[in-house]
Amino acid sequence: MVFLFLTPLFAGCLAPDEKVQSTQQQDPIVLEGKIEFEVNFNFDLHRTAENPLRGFYTNYDWGEPVYDFPASLEFAYIPLSELMSGPSNFTFDTGLEPRLIAAEERAHQLILRPYIDYPNKASGLPAFLEDQVEMRSYSDHGGGLSPDYNNSQLRAALSSFIQAFGQAYDGDNRIAVIQLGLLGFWGEWHTWPHSEWFPGDEYLTEILDTYDQSFNQTLLQVRYPVANSPDLKIGFHDDSFAHSTIGDVEWHFHPRLVTSGADEHWKNSPVGGELRPEVQQSIFEANSNPQHQNFSQCVEATHASMLLNYAAFSGGLNSTNEIQNAENAALSLGYALHVAHANLSDNQLHLTIENRGTAPFYYPLSVHLTDSENITLTLELPIYITGQSYSPIIFDVSSLQLPSNESAWILSLDSEYILPNQEILFATAPEDALIQVK
Repeated sequence: MVFLFLTPLFAGCLAPDEKVQSTQQQDPIVLEGKIEFEVNFNFDLHRTAENPLRGFYTNYDWGEPVYDFPASLEFAYIPLSELMSGPSNFTFDTGLEPRLIAAEERAHQLILRPYIDYPNKASGLPAFLEDQVEMRSYSDHGGGLSPDYNNSQLRAALSSFIQAFGQAYDGDNRIAVIQLGLLGFWGEWHTWPHSEWFPGDEYLTEILDTYDQSFNQTLLQVRYPVANSPDLKIGFHDDSFAHSTIGDVEWHFHPRLVTSGADEHWKNSPVGGELRPEVQQSIFEANSNPQHQNFSQCVEATHASMLLNYAAFSGGLNSTNEIQNAENAALSLGYALHVAHANLSDNQLHLTIENRGTAPFYYPLSVHLTDSENITLTLELPIYITGQSYSPIIFDVSSLQLPSNESAWILSLDSEYILPNQEILFATAPEDALIQVK
């Protein structure tokens, strides 16, 4: 029996901006219905700039973007008063659906945070609770009204809301992540400098458990590793990213994760947040303020996947070099799944897939293999953890038409948890080989 053994001329990794040369091809020799080939693929991170569930994003409530920064996500703060009109009455159809529809039309999934107290904005307390809950006035952060979180009616309302929210939206692929919100200034789980206003661990555990029980599919994030959050499948969001993320100060984000034993939590639940507003307009300049923390070091420590960065979309980047730096920074967030190697032998295709990013793809994910007749084979993928090695994925290809130079096999990724108008691309150059990536 004679087999054809094909090896590309160009193998190994490319720099992000390096152009890819085509793999040398020959007509395959087929005997007794079998061929054999091997391909080493080139890494190409730039083609993943708009991959779902990673990168920078903006808040459209703050203004329409003036710069077309690559994005697959967008953000919204939503007052609880727009989502709830009674103890068991919910207004998702008017308070949430329009935001989800608008985001999907932009090929974006929504990251959202419900809140009650947003400094310098009207209270988000639902009207039916206004005469029932004591409100504490404050002037910090622009001023506002902080509710008595220990009020029994408010406590019952929050539990009712979370359960109804989960029943209506758990697994909805228009939502990327829900930040728990509800408590504290900006829904950020603190009332500093009025720490005595913030509820204790028993209450926090109740909120965390209710969210955890109500959402079994949709990803969740909370601001801090408090109460029992390190024991739950709930990620974290750093709203002062690259300002107070790393270092030796105990209240900084990463040190808090380490102290609480949650610094490895990123392997199962996503890390997100916001690039600190004071940082956004200068951190990617050539001579950025030395008071900013190093962005790459913050990403390396936290394994962040996604960050709110309004300046990147609103015209806050002032030069081509700054824009390029910001785009490269966004590419450094989250997953980067790469098909490193493919080997066909005895009707079995072995695929070596690597995650060269900083974090996993957290939702269930499948790889498809499609032939020239549009026959498709599908396998579920594991969660690829950065820096770990995995056994090859193996397809039995005996049912497929043989590939040729004119009709290659095509590899693609898919998840039920992304939008129909989104696609997940491999961080792999689309070589001119018998097997190619979409």
